[in-house]
Amino acid sequence: MNVNKRLRLNIFGYVQALLFSAMLLIFINGEAGWGMIYIIAAGIAASTVVFAASHKHFAVECSSFSGLYRKGDTVKAELVFRAKGFCILPHITVNGDFMGKPFTARCDLIGRTCRVEISMAAEYCGLNRLRIEDVILRDSLGLITYRSDIIPESGAAAVLPDIVEYMGPEVLPSALPSDNDEEAEEGSVSGGFPGYEHRGYEPGDPLNRINYKLSAKKRTLMVRRDENTSAQSTDIVIAPGSDDTCMEQALALAGRLVGLGGAARVICGADSFGAASPASLDRLREWLAFRDLSSDKLAEPLRSSSVSHSVVTISQDGISVQQISA
Repeated sequence: MNVNKRLRLNIFGYVQALLFSAMLLIFINGEAGWGMIYIIAAGIAASTVVFAASHKHFAVECSSFSGLYRKGDTVKAELVFRAKGFCILPHITVNGDFMGKPFTARCDLIGRTCRVEISMAAEYCGLNRLRIEDVILRDSLGLITYRSDIIPESGAAAVLPDIVEYMGPEVLPSALPSDNDEEAEEGSVSGGFPGYEHRGYEPGDPLNRINYKLSAKKRTLMVRRDENTSAQSTDIVIAPGSDDTCMEQALALAGRLVGLGGAARVICGADSFGAASPASLDRLREWLAFRDLSSDKLAEPLRSSSVSHSVVTISQDGISVQQISA
């Protein structure tokens, strides 16, 4: 950053004070005029020297966030300034953005540490970053304004998407494999031939995911595993630049497909998460809380490599459905 843009001198008021002292010296009282000049000059010199010795001798860090938040929760962040050696900074102003809202916070670093607490209500789901735009320092007299290049790394709070009703076009769940490919299924369970992987039944699993032939052999209910759904699932793509309502619609559609006995894979940038049971929907919701929709590094979504599937793209422009065939 250009030094001239970071540093600004506010000397107009002090020039006025010196001129007033000079007038007092010349026209009214010489001793009082000289005394005021000495006091003002000494104050300016002391403030400038202290600021010059202090403006680089500090560190700032952002507190880490723990757990998950819901919309409406109050999320608190804390910035901690720590002196490194001699450091007296009576005026520190922090400007930034948190939970989609701008903020300005002020503190003074006269001792060893000072803390700034920022509280915001969570309004948007997903990963909400605490972004510090600038840290502005001023000397004790307000003569010098300096935009520091010491900026803390941004923290982030994960906010769960709300459970909402799906509002898009009708999407039918992709067909699940039949129970006829018995050898492939049994080979997958036993670690032999490749096929559809299975696991034990869990309460809430859709009944049409149960493999009854394999269940009869194993004498326990077996359902197709969540992790092996890419060839049968519907891809739900959250388009780059989407807002949090798109994320909530993606979760709602995934829940609807799973409830109908299908499977869904939600794709956000280069990341994806598959869901095929009520338990996996809870994990999907938590996974979405850690997705950063505002990131400029959000890549174009990766498409499924399955033979045939549906692709639902959710963006701020609406919801579109595309059938991908072999």
